[in-house]
Amino acid sequence: MREPAEVLALRKEVLIARSTLCRLKIRRDAGAVRGTLSPARSGMALAGAAPVRELGLGLLLAGLGGGRVARLVALASRAVILARVALAAFVLVRAAKRPH
Repeated sequence: MREPAEVLALRKEVLIARSTLCRLKIRRDAGAVRGTLSPARSGMALAGAAPVRELGLGLLLAGLGGGRVARLVALASRAVILARVALAAFVLVRAAKRPH
């Protein structure tokens, strides 16, 4: 049977080898993840997250004030309505020009 000091030394070597192996695996996996990420894709995913949108709206409200944000939202909704009406008119004009 081995002496306790020898056993402890062997255990230490095994632990060090395992630790080195784990570090190498982490480095490899981090490199693989780093290769798949792009700033544009990360930004889109981050912007699509609900908590980030809520935070952005909260910062917008805090920075601009409620009245300004309300005017901005009203202007944006009018622009969307105008765009939809223009698109519908364009489709109608185009359909009228087509021979049946």
